[in-house]
Amino acid sequence: MTRPTRSTSTEGGTDPGEVSIETVILIPVVMFLVLMSVQAAVLLHGVTMAEHISMQGAAAAARYGASESAGMRAAEDAASSLGARLWGAPLVSVTAHDVTVEVSVRVPRAVPLFPEVVSRTTTVPRERFTAYGER
Repeated sequence: MTRPTRSTSTEGGTDPGEVSIETVILIPVVMFLVLMSVQAAVLLHGVTMAEHISMQGAAAAARYGASESAGMRAAEDAASSLGARLWGAPLVSVTAHDVTVEVSVRVPRAVPLFPEVVSRTTTVPRERFTAYGER
């Protein structure tokens, strides 16, 4: 007569240690993906802020009779109104026909793979005054 033996594996179930291993591996991966998506959104917001700040500075410096300092003040005022942290002073260059403003904005980082500073440059034509009789 043979005796039935007991199997050491669970019939139809999973190994109890398998769940803890899956949890240990899965939770950091999910958290990393969540942090990556949050960091991407923060980076895109920083790009939008830098673009807006450089446009405000260029528009102010391009007005008829305005100087480079007017563009720098307008860019700094736009940065403070948005709550952006500038990485250095805005660079404003004025030529006979164009105004170019370059702005660098610091972006907080949650994931070290993304850049810490975002730069944007805007070039606009300068306003010219034309007397009514010269038109």
